[in-house]
Amino acid sequence: MHRGTARLIIGSLAGSLALAACGGSSTHTAGAGASTAPTAPTVTTTTTTRTAATKPSTLTSAIDLSGTPGVTPAEQQRAENLIKTTIVDIKRFETPAEAYAAGYRSIGDGITGDEHYVNWSYSNDGHILDPMRPESVVYENVNGAQRAVAAMYALPFGSRFTDAPDVGGALTQWHVHANLCLSDNSQQRVVAGLTSIGGACPPGSAKLGNTPMLHVWVVPNPCGPFAALEGVGAGQVPAGQTRQCSTKYASVP
Repeated sequence: MHRGTARLIIGSLAGSLALAACGGSSTHTAGAGASTAPTAPTVTTTTTTRTAATKPSTLTSAIDLSGTPGVTPAEQQRAENLIKTTIVDIKRFETPAEAYAAGYRSIGDGITGDEHYVNWSYSNDGHILDPMRPESVVYENVNGAQRAVAAMYALPFGSRFTDAPDVGGALTQWHVHANLCLSDNSQQRVVAGLTSIGGACPPGSAKLGNTPMLHVWVVPNPCGPFAALEGVGAGQVPAGQTRQCSTKYASVP
């Protein structure tokens, strides 16, 4: 099923099934910021030290994100490096079975066409933007089988947009899912429904998606390698910003 079509199906089913993918806002509209949250922990970008056996190999195709106004050479390099290392390290989670064996669990949003597997033990583990410990791996059906297509990096619970590290300047845009309710089961939290951005979740669920997160796609994406989902799964971007769709980089990686 076409990615965009699949994501929009949930819009008509959410009311009756009380099931939705991550977040919800229309494409290319200004998003709302995160709702009031407890004081966030200090965020420090950390990565797992690689041994010689786990160092990324040279990619056959170069990642080039040049040409975006206002992006410094350092920001461009950080963004490109994050894509490169994610491409290499996500191979350990190529299939849902491999992710499950590593402690990841589905949040039950596969109906959207993009299914998120989350390792909840990584939510507050002190590792930020670590390709060897992504908080979530995103799967899509490719030729009849689910395959990893993106990593989703998230900040610790209680974080705000102001806590998000600068990865690639205007190349990278963090988002939240301030209206998504997930069940309170710490072992396997699943989508329990949607509420309003300022509303409360039903008993037994909470807004655990209301923390800044960033997708890194390891396959070409129509809106670029750091795009959020589309349609009801788009989530919300910082107040005053418009959801990015970098078609210039649609062929990256």
